[in-house]
Amino acid sequence: MKSHKDPVILYAGRFNPGEMLSGPEKTAKRIFMEHSGKGKAFFIQYFFDGRLYGIKQKLFGEELNSYGENETVLTLGLFRIFSALRKLKPDIIHIITFERFAGIFILYSMIYSTKIIYNVHGIVSYENNELKKVPFLQKLKDRFCERMFIKRSARLIFNSENTIDLAEKYFKVVESKAVILPNGIDAEFMKNRVSGNRDLRLRAVFINKNEFSKTGIEFLNTLLNYSDIRLELFIISESKPDTITNDKVNITYVSPMPAAELAEFYRDKDIFLSLNLYDTFSISTAEAMASGLIPVITSQTGIRRYVHDGNSGFIVEYGDHIRLNEILKIIEGYELPERELLQNSAAGIYGSLAWKNVYEMYLDLYMETAA
Repeated sequence: MKSHKDPVILYAGRFNPGEMLSGPEKTAKRIFMEHSGKGKAFFIQYFFDGRLYGIKQKLFGEELNSYGENETVLTLGLFRIFSALRKLKPDIIHIITFERFAGIFILYSMIYSTKIIYNVHGIVSYENNELKKVPFLQKLKDRFCERMFIKRSARLIFNSENTIDLAEKYFKVVESKAVILPNGIDAEFMKNRVSGNRDLRLRAVFINKNEFSKTGIEFLNTLLNYSDIRLELFIISESKPDTITNDKVNITYVSPMPAAELAEFYRDKDIFLSLNLYDTFSISTAEAMASGLIPVITSQTGIRRYVHDGNSGFIVEYGDHIRLNEILKIIEGYELPERELLQNSAAGIYGSLAWKNVYEMYLDLYMETAA
């Protein structure tokens, strides 16, 4: 009989071997890699891309990839998953990204009494209804799977109270199952700033990364059309947003970058703008803070509990462009030593949210769940 002090954890979801990662993909990869430091670690995913994989692979395929001495990623067809689970005999299956194929793990857990942990990175039903253009049938399938994950999991990992509140509008969330854990920060983002006097013109960064950024772009555009602040704005985006039409601000568009390049890019920037109406945590904000950027975020952003208003950043209500302009004026008015004091305070977030420290929170949850 296995000891509850050393539960066997199996990760399930989507594993991206590259470094251009979404927030859920980064969480999945970093937690999996941290767990591999304790011994053999296994991650099961599916043959997602229908352009690359045919029906035979999707049903019966099997690929094994090793990314280190202890990290094994199994890409399996649907009919291969049960046999792999029976061989690995996990104590806990951690569904670490939302994928519909993970319903198989729920079925397995019901037969073999295996405990499930599910990372609620976002409320997919809300996103499909309010933020994305999704076919009706896909909405139904996503809603069914999301309901099943939330109902059948032993523990639910949320990133913020905001996410729990939103989930309760769509599903019955058992309070005793819910736990709030943060996302982490890569070591590349530890404060490494350019020193010395610089032009006091503010250098601000905004990331336009997906459908959820649309509300942030709208808020940003309202500010730009209202404000006369001296601002040099860098927008990290795969394409130029059509809604940004302001010609009073110097705007530079930059392509998305992997972590090491992004950390270098941040070295001489001042402010990070996280202006979305919906953001369950914002790894991007945490990384920018660790790099010494002053975060200016909406109160709807899940990372707000790590931002002390006026001390390590600023918090504004979504849509309040007058207050947002006031905040930027305050920062603009700081002398360089005052600005650097605020940046140093923001950078202190790394001590709490380095991935190794976040993983320890996950490990405590594994031990508690297995007990």
